[in-house]
Amino acid sequence: MAQDVLDVKLSELRDAFDRLELRIRLSETVGHDRLQQDIEALRRECGETERNMQSELLSSHAALAAILASAYGRMHETAKWVETELKERAESRVGADVGAVETAEEKILLAEYALDFAVQTANRALLLALEAIDSQLAIQEKER
Repeated sequence: MAQDVLDVKLSELRDAFDRLELRIRLSETVGHDRLQQDIEALRRECGETERNMQSELLSSHAALAAILASAYGRMHETAKWVETELKERAESRVGADVGAVETAEEKILLAEYALDFAVQTANRALLLALEAIDSQLAIQEKER
């Protein structure tokens, strides 16, 4: 059973990473106006997904859901904090002698680390999945 659930989630993750890669590749071929539209659409999509996840967690009857909702809330607060810090940094540098190239390089570095964090999160999810499968196998062995 655990494997069936995990297979579905892996398929969803694979699709999400495929879309992510496609969006990055396409972004390199479109103009500035189109890219701005894509950015706004993705912001809306992220917001909707976040609200849906939070709603699902809060409406779940599982005891673990409350812990997950709290962790997700803290993660969301951290992401907002980082966003605010970056905006304040950018605003404080408006009058400074900082070129667009330097700013673009900082954003690339930020994106690079965000992707590293995503990979680390995926590895943590893998660890949880393996532990869940192991627990299920231990139960099955006891039942024999």
